[in-house]
Amino acid sequence: MIREIREGPAVFRETLEALSAIDGLWGEISSRYRCLVTCSSGSSHHAGLCLSYAASRLAGIEAYSVQASEYSEHIHNFLQRDHLLVAISQSGESVDTVRAARLASSKNVDVLALTSVPASTLGSLARYVVEARCGVERAVPATKSFMAQLAAVYSLALGLASAKHGAGRTGSVREDLTMLPILLEQTIDRSEGLMQRQAKRLANVRHAFILGYGPSYIAALEASLKLKETCGIHAEAYSIGEFRHGPISLLDSDAACIFIAPPEPGDYLEVFEKVAAEAVSADSQTLMLSHEGGGLGADLSLPKIAHVFATAVEVVPFQLLAYYTALEKGLDPDRPRRLRKVVQ
Repeated sequence: MIREIREGPAVFRETLEALSAIDGLWGEISSRYRCLVTCSSGSSHHAGLCLSYAASRLAGIEAYSVQASEYSEHIHNFLQRDHLLVAISQSGESVDTVRAARLASSKNVDVLALTSVPASTLGSLARYVVEARCGVERAVPATKSFMAQLAAVYSLALGLASAKHGAGRTGSVREDLTMLPILLEQTIDRSEGLMQRQAKRLANVRHAFILGYGPSYIAALEASLKLKETCGIHAEAYSIGEFRHGPISLLDSDAACIFIAPPEPGDYLEVFEKVAAEAVSADSQTLMLSHEGGGLGADLSLPKIAHVFATAVEVVPFQLLAYYTALEKGLDPDRPRRLRKVVQ
């Protein structure tokens, strides 16, 4: 797992470079489809959420996400020919995602498969196949495969924005995306020592609440999954505002409260400060992550990045935290109990 975490920046770069050669695909998708629906499970679902967020924010395209296991109960009933189902699965064999793609195809809805295995079952069902170039991932927890998926979904969202608005209007965002592999390397260097130290504290708590906002809420979802599956900690993610509507009452000395402040917290900066004060008063362990210039005092200052791409930088410390906490608890981070690499 630790080797694959450290390979994350390289697979992000490789996926970006590979997809830069297929710019024409984004124009076709932009002209053919009115709406994107992402469909996936686990970490891939979080990548889908990043696509929904980025496509709507950058390109102004209607986009939303559904967990693959819930697809047939809701989304399938109103999908039309002008919808594109973006099915995301690292292996291309995830049973729920493949089932959703088959159902969509049965009503002549086109599928874009985002996978690391183009020749997979999912790839065979798709009109379009986009490859997330992560190579073989041997640890069960998704780390470098998630980074490759993020590179792919960000490329897709930016490509749609360029096709719709012109490349001239996306230049600064494109520069930020190009810089991301370097920023990911910097984040590993900045955070590894702190996450090793934090693991010694986190190993002793029963519950962890991870709070974010906007793209940082997606990072919180991925972080909570990593802590649950890798080190057996009951971890829950909340949008910072929603946390105040009930769950905040659970804060006590057995809980950790971890904050991920986005690059542009806006009015929610004050909300982060208020909840952090509540966590301290409840004697909960606290950890604050924010970006350079973000306006919050932080235990870890992350590199400044475009708001829409923040998730990529923010998940890296939690991959490390999950790994080192598992070691601290005497667990095997590569093979968490009851989990398999591909759910079939």
